[in-house]
Amino acid sequence: MYRRILVAYLAVIGALLHLIVVAGAQPKPDTDPKPNKSSELYVIMKARLYEVDEAFHNKLAKGKWLSKADLEELETKPPADGPLFALLEKQKPFLAGKEVNIDPGKEGVLLTATRPINCLPTPDQLRQGKKGPQTIDEGFTLGAQVHISADRRFVRAKFLEKSLEIEGIEKVKVVVDDKGTEAVGEVVSAKEASLSQARYIPDGGSILLPLHCQPPAVRKNGRWLVAEITPRIYIEEEERARRGQPPK
Repeated sequence: MYRRILVAYLAVIGALLHLIVVAGAQPKPDTDPKPNKSSELYVIMKARLYEVDEAFHNKLAKGKWLSKADLEELETKPPADGPLFALLEKQKPFLAGKEVNIDPGKEGVLLTATRPINCLPTPDQLRQGKKGPQTIDEGFTLGAQVHISADRRFVRAKFLEKSLEIEGIEKVKVVVDDKGTEAVGEVVSAKEASLSQARYIPDGGSILLPLHCQPPAVRKNGRWLVAEITPRIYIEEEERARRGQPPK
């Protein structure tokens, strides 16, 4: 009951960490997850990506970061207005990730949006006699490392966003042998970025996480990306009791 009250109160906080619970209970995975062979305690994370307008993104990005103590204190205060989750329904879905099981202290990939770009070999590859194309994955990935609080009520997630965008491709001629034989290769100029940020999330709650990456097609339309992320702490002992199985 204590956990449900906390999550319900956090559902409408208007800040960087906006929290919500569906139907007043912890969300269930699409299928009953099978415990990891090596762990009876882990986090099931689900991420959905939305394409949002600049005003939505800026309001979210300027919100206050909330500590675990802040979240615990919120249960004694009346809920603040939190319009962003309501407005999220009017935004454009961009990508839905699958549920990912992550052991405490481990990392998992929540979202991937990349495409392979094939180019001619680099000058160094040609000099080494390699004629196969070079492949570059353009796009972004969002991963998370998770930790579970001692009371098993909160997940602390460190999100890592990596992106690569090709800015230009230049054809160059390369001498590949002592006879002066020339071959054509390509030099790729790419812009790479990496950003990490940590958030506390109540078990069964959700956050809206503004992404730094702005893919060309999204940027062209003056839009941004925001991820809705929901964790659920999987405790095998509780799941076994729910299934009516005796404890080990």
